[in-house]
Amino acid sequence: MFAIVALCVACSQDASVKAELRLPETKQEVVVQVGRRAARAYFDSLHNEGRFNGVVLLSSHDTVSRFAIGKARLRGTDTLRLDDVFQLASLSKPITALGILRLVEQGKLALDAPVRDYLFDFPDEDITVRSLLDHTSGMGNYIYVTDSLWNNPDSFMSNDDVYDIIRCEQVPKYHPPHQRFDYCNTNYALLPVLIERVSGLTFQAFMEREIFLPLQMDSTHYLNPWLRPSDQYRVLGHYPNGDPKRPFYLDAVIGDKSLYSSVGDLFKLYKGLRKAQLWSAALLQEAMRPSTRSGNGQFYGLGWRIRPMESDTLIFHNGWWRGFRSYFWMSGSDDKVAIVLTNSIRGGYLRQDEIWPLF
Repeated sequence: MFAIVALCVACSQDASVKAELRLPETKQEVVVQVGRRAARAYFDSLHNEGRFNGVVLLSSHDTVSRFAIGKARLRGTDTLRLDDVFQLASLSKPITALGILRLVEQGKLALDAPVRDYLFDFPDEDITVRSLLDHTSGMGNYIYVTDSLWNNPDSFMSNDDVYDIIRCEQVPKYHPPHQRFDYCNTNYALLPVLIERVSGLTFQAFMEREIFLPLQMDSTHYLNPWLRPSDQYRVLGHYPNGDPKRPFYLDAVIGDKSLYSSVGDLFKLYKGLRKAQLWSAALLQEAMRPSTRSGNGQFYGLGWRIRPMESDTLIFHNGWWRGFRSYFWMSGSDDKVAIVLTNSIRGGYLRQDEIWPLF
C-alpha cells in the first residue's frame, strides 16, 4: 500500500514539474509567441525613440495581437486605449470607394459611366466614376487652391463647396482623363457628392446604413466640426514638436479624409472584406487588382494601393493629415492584416518591410 501511495505521489510531483516546464504544444504556438514579442518589442523601441505613439492590431489567421503605446494627448497624462478613435486621414479613401461599390452592387451606378450621367452639371464629359476611384481623372488638388479661394478661413468648407469650385472650373486640370495616375484628394472629395446624388441620402447616413451598421463598426463616424470640433476628441493629432493640431477649415470636407475609427472597427471591416459580406467577391477582386501603375513598382486599384512582394501581394492604404498617420495593410493571398493608428507624425512612415515579417 505504501509503495502505491509513494508511486502516486511521485507521479503527481512529476506531472506538476512537467506542467511548470511545459513548452508550447506545436511549432505554430512557438511562432505566434515569438511574433507577438517581436512586434511589441519593435513598437516599444520606436516609442522609446520618440517615433511612435498609437494603437496597433496585428492578425494572422485566428491570432490577434493588440496593444496601445503612448498618450492620447502628448502633453497630457491620459494613456491611449485599445478602443480609442483616430482620424484616419487618407485611409478614409478606400472606405469611400467601398461606398461607391455598394451602389455598383445595387445596380445604381456603373464604374465606366461618365460622372456627368449622375451629376448633370459636372464640367468634364470624359471623367468616369472609375477614373475618380483610380486617380486617373487628371483633376488638380482642391487643397492647393482653396487657401486663396475660400474667403472665410474661420468657417468650415464642405464637399458641396468643393463641388461648386470644381463645377465653376476653378480647380485646374493637370492632364486629360485616363492618361496616367495622379493621386488627388479632389477625386475622393467629389465621390461623396456623387453618392448623395445617387442614393438620396447624406453621405454620412449612406455609409452608416450600408457599411458601418451592417459590420457593427459602432465607433466609426465622420467628423462634423460644427457639432464636435477636432480638438474636443480625447485623442488629438500633433505637430512633430508635440503641439496639438487645432481645428482647420477643411475639416468638414470628408471622403478623402475626416473619417474617425478604431483598430477594432477596422478589423471588423477587414473581416467583412475577407468574407465578401457586403460586396461580391468578383467586385472586391476588381477593386483590389492593379488598375494603374502608381510608381516604385506599385499599383493603384479602386481605392487601394497594391504592392507585389516576393511571396505575397500587399493590399493597403496609408493616411497622413492633421497630425495623424494611419495604416491598413492586408495580404492579397492569406488571412493577415496590420492596422496601426497614430496621433504623432514624428519619425516618418512605418516601414512595411520591417513590420510585415514580424507576425
